[in-house]
Amino acid sequence: MTHPDTASSLSRRAVLAGAAASAAASAGCVGPLQNVADDGEQSQLTLEIKALPVDSDPYGIRIAQRLRSNLEAAGINVRLRLVSIGQFTEQVLLNHDFDIYVGQAPFRLPPDPDALYPLFESTYTADIGWQNPFGFTNLTCDDLLAAQRSQAGDDRQQTVTTLQETLARNQPMSPLVVPERLTGVRTDRFTGWDPDDREAARGGPTRPHNLLLLERADDAPAEDRTLRLATANDRLTSNRNPISAAYRQEGTLLDLVYDSIALQHGSEYVPWLARELTWLDGDGPPEVEIELREDLLWHDGEQLSAYDVGFTYAFLQDTSLGAASRAIPTERFRGPVSLVEDITVENGHRLRLTFTDTIRPVARRALTVPILPAHIWRDRTRLTGGSNRASRTTLALTSANSGAIGSGPLRFETAGDSTAEFSVFDQHFLWPQVTSGGGSANETEPETDWWSSILDGQDGNSDEEPVTNGTATPSDQDVPTVTDGAQPPEPYGGVPPFDTVTVEAVSTTAVVGLVEAGNADATVGPVDTGVSTVAENSAEIELIESQPNAFYHLGFNTRREPLRNPNVRQFVAQLLDKQALVEESFDGYGTPAASPLAGTDWLAESLQWDAETDTDPIVPFLGTDGVLSVEDAREQLRELGYQYNSDNELVS
Repeated sequence: MTHPDTASSLSRRAVLAGAAASAAASAGCVGPLQNVADDGEQSQLTLEIKALPVDSDPYGIRIAQRLRSNLEAAGINVRLRLVSIGQFTEQVLLNHDFDIYVGQAPFRLPPDPDALYPLFESTYTADIGWQNPFGFTNLTCDDLLAAQRSQAGDDRQQTVTTLQETLARNQPMSPLVVPERLTGVRTDRFTGWDPDDREAARGGPTRPHNLLLLERADDAPAEDRTLRLATANDRLTSNRNPISAAYRQEGTLLDLVYDSIALQHGSEYVPWLARELTWLDGDGPPEVEIELREDLLWHDGEQLSAYDVGFTYAFLQDTSLGAASRAIPTERFRGPVSLVEDITVENGHRLRLTFTDTIRPVARRALTVPILPAHIWRDRTRLTGGSNRASRTTLALTSANSGAIGSGPLRFETAGDSTAEFSVFDQHFLWPQVTSGGGSANETEPETDWWSSILDGQDGNSDEEPVTNGTATPSDQDVPTVTDGAQPPEPYGGVPPFDTVTVEAVSTTAVVGLVEAGNADATVGPVDTGVSTVAENSAEIELIESQPNAFYHLGFNTRREPLRNPNVRQFVAQLLDKQALVEESFDGYGTPAASPLAGTDWLAESLQWDAETDTDPIVPFLGTDGVLSVEDAREQLRELGYQYNSDNELVS
């Protein structure tokens, strides 16, 4: 299969060179030229900042307020817009209607340098979701992003270092703080929350797969087998689309509804749906043979086979399956699936993936995408404008996926306005080795006509399924039987200590209250640092600190003046004292960041936080101890060619 983004390198570079030249001309000339117009026609320069309200994110709003205050001190008019999660998605990620936003990076896995590819690759500027929402075009950056995909060892490290330094100079985004994720957990019903107590576990206590490793408390009521989670993020209650970046960021319970071929544990990738992964030796691009586990089932009772896996990779590369004039890839997984060059389905339980010119450590990230049931998703290729989208898309990307039929250890049951309920899927391969005896996908031969139709493309026209997930009733021949399939990967496979998982969405302040009152077992997602006080005053509540994959940053819309100018973006970044943000906005629960790879082994030495000056090495704060030097800020703007009117307003 030819990758849908493949194009002539000559034409691509020619187009980007033209765009870059235009942007450079605008950045270097338009701003200052506008500022020498007749004073009577000049107006104060205005910038808009978008951020989530405190009920959704207690930290982002504090950053936005500090930035607004310092921009205003520099003479710039500022409009601070607090938008809901849905509005943020629509305005920033879909329609690119923003100047500056305060948000968190969308890394769903611990960031490998290749996670930067979809964020900053120039050819993604017209796309939606977390695919270069900044509109950033830079040929040097593109070359570095491409090079790191095929390099290894010291060569890749040097390329990644240069890439980070290039991004730091250009500032399409300004990394601010790597927060410590605070999670409040109750220990009177469940124990084993702290991943540090389990050598094999990674991530925070409520990382979806870590929930499977919990244990029952000794004195927990035997009849109470419900795990209750509280969150300030209501997206799961209204939308369960696993491939839409509009509603999915870092791991949610959908990671337990939809299985992947492999599961990442730190730097390790363990077979999950795969019984075995065999990397083929050779001089060409990486290839992997995937053998699936036996008797895999979807939650509706249908068999999961290699055809579903092959369909998923083709579908994520182009959700229209050829019906559109150009490919419409998934917003969330475009980076990983762009690594897959060809898909060969050998039979019902075996297939082979051939990758682009890359290295195995990068290629294996493609094995973590959610596998979709072809019998449901192949009818979602229909083109649609989308009620909130600036360009054409597909039903697959706009669907709420209300029923959420997956193959994972949790099965979606029902949802209300602020709650969602899931149950343990007894026929999952993790549990006591029982699966349906009604026939195995392993025994089937390739459905040549059907698979060909997938690759040729088709247009689907299905309606949405109801919110409640109806599960197929097994017939007599579907009575569970013991199978001798591969054992679950360690440390999984034990019977979970719960039968049901519920998620309740409330404000960030109410989240902690639910745990304190005993109405929730753990918090999920960002909570106010006040949770530490609650934990200190309760014998049944513990505070667990962990580092999420995301980091707080400023995102700049480089399509707009004056933010097309990297010098202006650097200036805005210098208005925030990152160390002061950690101490005052995060109460010390975090570390300042100068690179999107801060907190990883890939961080460039030149972008290490400067311990002597306690400031960013590239965009140092224009002040001291969190207090802006207004005169220094105004002088820097004058050096950029801007002027002030008689009211000390920066004019444009």
